[in-house]
This record gives sequence, C-alpha cells and structure tokens, in this order.
Amino acid sequence: MGEISFLRGVPAQEALEAVAGIVENNYVKALREHGAKLLQYQIPGLSDFNGFIPLKKSLADRYGIGGDPNRRVICFNGGMEAVSILLKAFPRGSRIAMEAMTYDRTLADALRYEHEILGIPLTREGVDLDALEKTLSCGTVKLFYRIIYHQNPTGLDSTMENIEAAAKLCARYDTLYVCDIAYYELRYDGRMNRLPDMTAYPDLCLIGSFTKTLTAGTKCGFGIFPEKIVDRLTPVIANTRLNPNYPTQAMIHNMIASGEYDEYLTYLWRLYKPRMDTLNRSLLRYLDGIEVPQVTGGFFMGIWLPGVGDEEGFVKEAKAKGVNIATANVFCPGWKKVLQEEHKGPFFRLTFPSIKSEEIEQGIERIAAAYKAVRSSAS
Repeated sequence: MGEISFLRGVPAQEALEAVAGIVENNYVKALREHGAKLLQYQIPGLSDFNGFIPLKKSLADRYGIGGDPNRRVICFNGGMEAVSILLKAFPRGSRIAMEAMTYDRTLADALRYEHEILGIPLTREGVDLDALEKTLSCGTVKLFYRIIYHQNPTGLDSTMENIEAAAKLCARYDTLYVCDIAYYELRYDGRMNRLPDMTAYPDLCLIGSFTKTLTAGTKCGFGIFPEKIVDRLTPVIANTRLNPNYPTQAMIHNMIASGEYDEYLTYLWRLYKPRMDTLNRSLLRYLDGIEVPQVTGGFFMGIWLPGVGDEEGFVKEAKAKGVNIATANVFCPGWKKVLQEEHKGPFFRLTFPSIKSEEIEQGIERIAAAYKAVRSSAS
C-alpha cells in the first residue's frame, strides 16, 4: 500500500460519482422549469440578493423556521461565504469569541478583518460555560461562533444542554450566537443530531452547507438569522456578490422537494459509517497508551500525542513511515501553547470519509509506529 494521506477533508469520490446523475437531472429540471430567469441577476418573486426564494422556503420548513423565509433565510455560495460575510458586517476590530480550537478558515477570515479573537476552551460536553460567561460578561463581545456537532477539528459533539446554556448566556450579554451546522446531518452511528428550539432562542443563528452533504463543486450554503441580522447583512451581500448561484440553489431545492436529498444522505451514512468505525477501532488498537476520541460522524477528528516535543519532526517521521499529516493551524491566538502544555504534546487533525477502511487502519498503524519511534528516540 502506498502513501496514505489524512489531510484532505473532501467527499469520497464514489459518493460524488453516485450523485452526479441526480445532480445533472435536477439542474436540467430547474432550467426547464424556470428557463432564462435562473440566469438573470434577480427576478421578483423567484430570486433576490439573498437567494432562490423556493429554496429559502424549503430550508425554513426543514429547520422549523416560522414567519416569512425571505426575512429569516439567506442562501450563500457555500458556508464559508456565509461566515465571511457575517464577519465582514461587523466593524474591524470587533471582539469575536470562538472555540479555542476551531475551523482554520473561519479563524483566518476573522483575523483578516482584524477582529480581536477570544478563545473559549472545550470540555467533553462542548464549550466551557464558565469561561464563556467570563468572556461575554464584559459586554463588548459582538459574536460567538461555534461548531456544535462533529466539530472541526476535534470531532466533538456538544450536548443539547451545553448548546442551550450558551444560547442563554449570549442572550444575557447581547452577543450574537452563531452555530455552524455544516456536519449536522452527517452522523453515522444510527442516531440523529438535534437542534435547539428556534422559537425559544429567536436570536440564535444557524449556518449550514451542502458542500459536504452534496458536492463541493456546486458550492451552496445557507444561514438562518434573526430578521435584524438579515437586514444588516443584505446591503453587505449586495455590495459583495450581488446574487448567489441560482441554478445550483434551484437544483438543491428540487432534490429536497423530491426526497432525493434525504435518500442521498442515507447513502452517505452507509458509506461513511464503516470508515468511521475503522478509525475509532484503529485508534484504540494502535494508540492504546493514550486517550483517543471516538467520533460519531462528520469529516474530522483530532489526536493529542503527549511526549512529542518536535511537532514538525513528527510530521517528517510519519511521512517516512508512509502517512501524510500536518501541523494544525486551528488555535485561537494565545491558545496553542496553553493547550499543548495541558496535553503534553501537539495536536493533529485527521480526516476519514474519502479514505477507504483498509487505508485508514494502515494509516493509523503507521502513525502509531511513528509515535513509538519518536518517543523511543526522545528517551
């Protein structure tokens, strides 16, 4: 077996091949139904700055959002664009709270807008609520961003109690609460993730994406926001990208309406579950001397390797053993050293859906061999 890479968090190639025909058929259906109207900037009653109106309604129905979908739902060219535009809507230098280990591109975007980033440590249940309250209590934190299920990069699932407790804290201290649900529908252990009651937490924001659930190439995401945030974002959107990709949004709307989207999700659960199970089992088998996570879904998870002093040196040792990993740029400012000292070693993010089960097991065995070699040389 050749070199194995845990670097690229992309959908499995066979998944894309399985859905390609369905995507094609629904693009054709959308264009035949709406014709050239889908190719224009905006058409009243069909599309506007904030997306393809039927898809906004489909999403509102799917997530139990009351009222006018045009006042609550925005469609984007991917989830990353949703986060980026939201960050852009706040004045430069705003105080933004995030999980101390978070999605690297969200972190990079926030820093690019020169925001002040405040890291919130994680616990087994989700975010450290005491730390969150201490951070928010100053009254100047504009936004708290987190990934509530299958967190990137750790793979952590937050409990509903933790999610709702954070919502109450954000409401108390007038902080916008943004939950990234990019992996919400990608749970493979036979259970279903749950979302908070949106009527109980009217200021809660959800940001989702079809990048991992459908295809990366079509680039479609969405945000569910309070009306006041939609009003705030609309002029930013209009001056940033005018309109999103209406043909793609019409295609996705058709897939949701026909039930093909949910059928494809079921296919993904069956495809990715054996790979997840192999990853969990291999971590326990080959890295039995350290604490390792057991993930329930998503695309990513992470391991701490205590006793490794040279992070880059370990990456080179792993490559020599035939496995590609990389240092993780996932830490909020000031948190890498703190967490590495706490865990007595570096953190490495791994991905698994695009890797076949036998390669996953072989890859973890090689990481374990590299770990053993580095520890032996250190002693």
